[in-house]
Amino acid sequence: METPDSVRQSALLWTVAVAAGIIETVLAVSEAALESGLDNGVYLNIGVRALVYAGAMALVFAFAGGRRWARTSLAVLLSVIGLASMVVPSAAELAGGEALIAAVGGDGEFALAFFVTRLAHLAAVLLATGLMFSKSANRYFAKRPAPVPA
Repeated sequence: METPDSVRQSALLWTVAVAAGIIETVLAVSEAALESGLDNGVYLNIGVRALVYAGAMALVFAFAGGRRWARTSLAVLLSVIGLASMVVPSAAELAGGEALIAAVGGDGEFALAFFVTRLAHLAAVLLATGLMFSKSANRYFAKRPAPVPA
């Protein structure tokens, strides 16, 4: 069965979400470098994020290749846990009276850039998730034969 457009578009949007996450990291590291310099904690954070983004892209490639387990993994890890890790802190800031841009983007030199990138990140995740579970994607993953162990 040919891969439906919904799966291809979802994989593209997942790639956009990962790219947005990388840009967010660059902006946050740039802000830290301007404010106080880079220390071991920042380098550790970069390393952990690099592993997370590499893992996310591995899931995206597996998903694009028709692996059901990758679709489930993306849904749980990125659509639920990842989305919550982006939205909950910002919602708490908003509830505490913080302005929207400050709640989402912070108050540093790159706040607006971070805000715009974060909105693109959120939109990509939401759209990718919707497409990943569209009717055509559901049919595609339901009909995929399970791989035979070698």
